[in-house]
Amino acid sequence: MKKNLVITSVAVVTAALLASATVGQSASLAASSSKRRVAATVNTTTKIVSAPIVEKKAEATETWTVDTVATVTTAVVNVAEQPLRPIIPVIAALTAFDCNGNNIPDTQEIANGAADSDNDSVLDSCEFAMGDLNLNGVIDVLDVYILLGWWSIPNPLYGDLNRDGTVDSADLGIILSRYGVVTY
Repeated sequence: MKKNLVITSVAVVTAALLASATVGQSASLAASSSKRRVAATVNTTTKIVSAPIVEKKAEATETWTVDTVATVTTAVVNVAEQPLRPIIPVIAALTAFDCNGNNIPDTQEIANGAADSDNDSVLDSCEFAMGDLNLNGVIDVLDVYILLGWWSIPNPLYGDLNRDGTVDSADLGIILSRYGVVTY
C-alpha cells in the first residue's frame, strides 16, 4: 500500500510539473459558422498550429460531426507549410516592393488607384492572398471566421488562398499554418 501511494504521489507531482511547464505555451483556437466549426491548438511561442479539427453540422439532426476529409486535408496542408513558416517574412520583405509580381512597384499601383484601405503601403490583394482577410496585420481567429463564412462558395471574393475556385479545407490549412503576424 505504501509503495503504491509513493508511486501515485510521484506520478501526480510529475503530471503537475509537466502541466505547469506547458501553461502559457499554447492557446486554443476555435471558430464557427452556421455549418462548419474548427478547433486547434496554437503554440504561443512558435505560432505553430497543431491538431486542427474540422466539424460540420448535420442539418437534419442539428448535431456536429467531425469532417474527417477536411480535418486530414487541413492537417496535411498545415504540415506542408510549416518548414516554410520561418522564411515567409523574409520572402514577403524581399517582395514587398512588388508583392504581386507584376513588375510594377506597389507604391505606383497604389498611386494609380489600387486598393490599400489600411494605408500600410501593401496592396490589399497581397494581404488577402496571405490570409489577412480583415487587413489588421495579423492572421488570427477573425480571419478564420471570414474564411468559414465563404466556405464552399464557388469563386469567392475572399478566402480562396490556393486559388482553386472554392474555399475548403486546403485553404483552412493554409490560413492555420500562417497564423500570426503578417510581415511585409
